[in-house]
Amino acid sequence: MEHNIQHIADILENEGLDYSIINYPEKNKKSIDIIVTYDSKRLVIKVSTDKISKEELMDLEKFSYIAESFPIIITDETEEDIALQKDKVVGLSLDGLKRVIEGDKIYVYRTRGGMFVRIRSDVLRRKREEMKYSMGDLAKMLGVSRKTIYDYENGESDVSIEIAEKLVDIFGPDVIGDIFQDLPTRIENFDIDFKKDKGYLHLLDILSAEGFNVARLRLTAADIIAAKDGQKLLVTMEPKKQDFALKKINEAHKIATKFKLNLIIVSKTSSFAKELEKDGFKVYLENELDSLKDEIKGD
Repeated sequence: MEHNIQHIADILENEGLDYSIINYPEKNKKSIDIIVTYDSKRLVIKVSTDKISKEELMDLEKFSYIAESFPIIITDETEEDIALQKDKVVGLSLDGLKRVIEGDKIYVYRTRGGMFVRIRSDVLRRKREEMKYSMGDLAKMLGVSRKTIYDYENGESDVSIEIAEKLVDIFGPDVIGDIFQDLPTRIENFDIDFKKDKGYLHLLDILSAEGFNVARLRLTAADIIAAKDGQKLLVTMEPKKQDFALKKINEAHKIATKFKLNLIIVSKTSSFAKELEKDGFKVYLENELDSLKDEIKGD
């Protein structure tokens, strides 16, 4: 079954969730289809009707990491109560998505290496210490090494289904976690490639000099996302094809509004910049990007 984006949107609507469908780019590959906010969570959803490219996956990972959101792929490759783990992205079935937004937990996930169960490392450590077990004691009980227990308690390793069952027998069900208990961890390879574009390079220099964590986005309405000490910027640059300019900017505005990101538009011409400013957008000319430093510093 191929998932229709509108079908998923209808499910979110029925649950009363705040969401936006992102309609840019329209025909090319796209890394973000739907963004959702509910309770204290932010979901970034990619609907899979075909094999997802490495570029789409990287875009989804990078955006989600800096925007402090959960990246999800809706796929037919898994079942209701089992998730897929693809790098930093979680794959869910349509029924699995329903479970998550209804407040249920999904504990088991599958990778190429097998089936694993998410554990709550802090709870495991606390309960082990309360019950006066050393790491060595627990290692013997589980039939693993002391180093493996250390990894469990530091969140560096999840457990097999067999080990999870033993942990529940020893410490109770509270030790088992949820695939959405932690935001994506740091992504080491952001693959920042600005292809010798002077505008992108200058932006990178400005943001990096001010200590921002910066990622280049390729397959959505924004071109750059950056964060520093709680300040988050979403940068959209005017595309070469003017026919797509307003569409791109309006879709970027959806993302920024929903996730409370500070949207900055970089325009190539003063005439287009003035048009956008009339609509309330914050615009910088490509040849005057140095003035962005004041915005970053809050001057």
